Amino acid sequence: MKIIDETTYEVGLYDGAEANGVASIVAMLLGQNFDNFPSRISLARKTAHHISIFSTDTDSACTIVFGSNEAVVYNDIVGRPVVTVFATVDQILDLSQLQMKAGGLLPVGFLTKRGMSVLYSIGRHRLVVKGLLTHPITTLRLLALVSVIEP
Repeated sequence: MKIIDETTYEVGLYDGAEANGVASIVAMLLGQNFDNFPSRISLARKTAHHISIFSTDTDSACTIVFGSNEAVVYNDIVGRPVVTVFATVDQILDLSQLQMKAGGLLPVGFLTKRGMSVLYSIGRHRLVVKGLLTHPITTLRLLALVSVIEP
């Protein structure tokens, strides 16, 4: 019988030292957030789908796979992600500055100046979120998981 520690959640880089910049940034954000906001661990465990982030300015990508004990961040697109974010590194960092409440279901960060800028970028197709309409809960969970703002 496997026992799951409710207070820890590891984030690993599948490609280790060979991880690209996007994978490294995403793994660092997730790891710091699980340390700083342990309540997000249960949210990560509920995220069953692969999620990808593609940096349009560096032409590199990563895929996040959440499990019961850890998240693994892969280089490139792996498997069939249901949500893929196409953004510049600056836009990815802007997304990490949005406050999300109720496990992402209450995206109050979009009501700020930065949030309006993100929505404008989405509306102008400068920031593209494939799967936003078909998997909105997974998209909002991703934003909640990478947000460095306290819920």
